[in-house]
Amino acid sequence: MGRRHQPSRARGRRAAAPGAALDALRDRRPISFSTGSAVTLNLDPESRGYSHSAVAYRCVAAIADNGSSIDMVVRNGEGEVIQGHWVSQLFNKKPNPHMSALVFKNVILQQGELAGQSLVYLDRGETRLGPVQGAYIIYDPVQPVVDKPAADQPTPGDLLGFVVNRADGQRIPLLPEEVLWLRYPHPFDPLGCLAPWKAARHAVDMDAFAREWQRSSYQNGASPTGVIYLGEMNETSYLQAKAAWRAEMQGPANAGRNLLVASPPGGSGKGVSYARVGLTAEEMDYLESRVANASEVALAFGVPHDYLFGQSTYNNQQSAKTTLWSDTIKPKLDIIASEVDLRLLPSEAEDATWDYDSVTALQDSQDSVANRVRASTYADLMMIDEGRAQLGLGPLPDGLGQHTLTPYRAQFAPVQGQAAASGDRAWDVDWSQALAPDLDAVVERAVTRALTAVRGVLPAVPAPRLELTRGTVGPSVAQVQADYDAIEAEGRAAVRRLAKEQQAAVLRDFDRLMAKPQRSADWLATLLTQAAALAVEGRVRLAAPDGEQVPAAEMSELELASGPDGWEQRIKARDLFDPRYWRKRTAEALTPFIRRAAKRGGQGVQDGFDVDQPDVAQALADRVDELAGQITGTTQRALEAQLLQHGVEQGESVAKLRARLQKVFTDLSDYRAEMIARTETVGAYNAAALSAALDSGAVRKKWLATNDARTRQSHRLANGDVVPLNKRFTASQSRWPGDPAAPANQSINCRCTLLFEYEEN
Repeated sequence: MGRRHQPSRARGRRAAAPGAALDALRDRRPISFSTGSAVTLNLDPESRGYSHSAVAYRCVAAIADNGSSIDMVVRNGEGEVIQGHWVSQLFNKKPNPHMSALVFKNVILQQGELAGQSLVYLDRGETRLGPVQGAYIIYDPVQPVVDKPAADQPTPGDLLGFVVNRADGQRIPLLPEEVLWLRYPHPFDPLGCLAPWKAARHAVDMDAFAREWQRSSYQNGASPTGVIYLGEMNETSYLQAKAAWRAEMQGPANAGRNLLVASPPGGSGKGVSYARVGLTAEEMDYLESRVANASEVALAFGVPHDYLFGQSTYNNQQSAKTTLWSDTIKPKLDIIASEVDLRLLPSEAEDATWDYDSVTALQDSQDSVANRVRASTYADLMMIDEGRAQLGLGPLPDGLGQHTLTPYRAQFAPVQGQAAASGDRAWDVDWSQALAPDLDAVVERAVTRALTAVRGVLPAVPAPRLELTRGTVGPSVAQVQADYDAIEAEGRAAVRRLAKEQQAAVLRDFDRLMAKPQRSADWLATLLTQAAALAVEGRVRLAAPDGEQVPAAEMSELELASGPDGWEQRIKARDLFDPRYWRKRTAEALTPFIRRAAKRGGQGVQDGFDVDQPDVAQALADRVDELAGQITGTTQRALEAQLLQHGVEQGESVAKLRARLQKVFTDLSDYRAEMIARTETVGAYNAAALSAALDSGAVRKKWLATNDARTRQSHRLANGDVVPLNKRFTASQSRWPGDPAAPANQSINCRCTLLFEYEEN
């Protein structure tokens, strides 16, 4: 069970108390080590119910067993996994010489479910501040040591260290750098934690009472089926009869026999009579109460009913496992990764996360995986061997697969179906959508060869340069949708990385501000005063953006603040969020994704399309700058709205304000990220396609809608419409799908595309 005595290793060099004065010790007793070599809760006497509840045990096991099965990975600033990183080795290979990585993670997750927190001792050598040499789970009660009285609500910023209260009476002081404190945050206590077990405890107790009632019922002979009244007899006779009869009535073996009593209540006392006794309502509800209690326990831990209990279809079980991972296990693991990232990886170039790609339940069906791989491979986003690896296949021999698809075709499979020099055959690709210039060259070469064959009869004349008749040109709808999916995923990841970076910076600055008592008090007082004044003046409006009016980059699920110029200076949101810096940083973060979309869109029409052409590059730069301004402005307005709401809700804690700020970036990484990525993918893709078509001599463009349940009615009407290149489509009011100049209700989340027509001659 880990290294129970590990903190005592350094007892000799930790004899002194922590360096700072201890104004208060706030009791945190997460778990203790019992003499039976078992981890038990040290919260209250009712916690013993966990070991007696099959449902609670199975819920905790489901979360811990599944969650501990995946690896922690560390990625660099480009999102690539850093192989062999020491944090990954710590969590995946060998946390310490006495505990495997799987058990280490399993115990952490179990403690989190039952106590709301887990504390890990980090062995940093003799200096106590050096590199981490090992990680050991602490099983003894631990007290955080803070430099602020409890009445002043100390936060993690006030933490001086920890004291481990060993069972043998030793008190071992530890520095903050020596403890990794993993916990589920408490909404009202900055140093508290909230255990799922607490929410489940009442239902577990009720289930225990029901089982005890059942056990006692069986033990006492269950419910009698009837009562026998013996009529009038004296006390002595009745007691003798009862004593002689009782020996044959008690115990489960005698359940259902009749009960002997003196006389019926209110009876005349004459003769022998019989009365039938039925089951009570409480007895009838026994099974229903067991089922209800089990469901409540599962709900508290976040484990779907179909995952725990039988009698469900295979599809339901698969869906339940997906829900368990996506809604319960993944958020809990993300909390752990976030704390590891904060405490052990201070560099902005390194991020701790988990290898969710290895979780089957979080992936689509194998067909969907294959489709995603195909789309990414066709878009030149991954090498051939990378795609094969995701499908469970080995690499191609001789390094042939260390190429993306375009150079692979050019070198090893130039013609469909014909063997290359290596003996490998080309991929089964739909060449019917090859670009018109390539078709011209193929036909011209064929005609030249035919004329050469008859030159012995005809005069030698140069082969004519043929002008081919060309109709509608453009990639297939399937190819375009595959491009959209791949590029949208890249854009969504870029926005989420940006949201994570912004959240870390804003919350870091907020925590630093709150750590300074006088400055934070002044800042909060100004915020409350100005928010109240603005509310009285009625100068500021808080409202959710209208999807019919604003572009995708300005959409949000949160309310945004707006008002006359200058009002925002009064609440000082810029103390936490610098819009000029973040506009520049947003442009840097989104440029690669926008360029990728433009390149794919342009090359789908013109093979030599180059996004670095001056006019194309300038158009892209202008669009990225405009987009960065919209995204940054929306984030700033969301932050201002949360600060205003905090001010109006006078009396809220600092922790609640921090949670409000964090909600802004959760919105950016979830709802806004998907909308921005989808809309900008389609917009940049088709804008570049139109530019390439103009350069290649196209004269008309044709709107092609994605006809499914999500397609707008106006875009259905536009399907098949043909207009000159410089005109808008009437039904969609757009120059191209995702046109930023079109009305918002026509561009947001559009998935249509364009085809192009050339003059026939």
